[in-house]
Amino acid sequence: MTETKASTSPSPARKKQPDPEGIVFVDAQWDVPQRYRADPAIERMFDAFKEKRLLGTRVAGGDRVIFPPQSYCEVSYRDANEFVEVGPGGTIRTFTISHTKWGGPTPPYIVAFVQLDGASTATGGYLRNANTDPAGSLALIGARCRVVFRDDPAGEWSDIWFELEE
Repeated sequence: MTETKASTSPSPARKKQPDPEGIVFVDAQWDVPQRYRADPAIERMFDAFKEKRLLGTRVAGGDRVIFPPQSYCEVSYRDANEFVEVGPGGTIRTFTISHTKWGGPTPPYIVAFVQLDGASTATGGYLRNANTDPAGSLALIGARCRVVFRDDPAGEWSDIWFELEE
């Protein structure tokens, strides 16, 4: 495994930009290199993506199911090693409409946090084919959606997205 090193290039100067109402905003950028050990349960989830399946993990001694899967529960600190299928349907718990271009979808786009059927937790992802008009978007909270897989999944996050159920 290769180690990531901090950038040696100088940070861009912070610019203060006055707002018409007198509020001052600061444009800044962070360069935060990271190195971490991925939970082994994630690899099993990505393998299941290749078969167009969604796997979560059940917490030992309880009914809590975590998606994306982890090998421990951050609430009870118990093991979570039993893999169970979840979804593909789910409920939108919250969302944001983004107008930021960064290499993903063309803005505006919606990132939704969806609690998949059978899961106790919510996971984030793109909500495609939904109205990005903020005036009508609050109706998305509690709306039903489903996971859609790309035609030939490769075992990565970009294999899936959400679409509203009709």
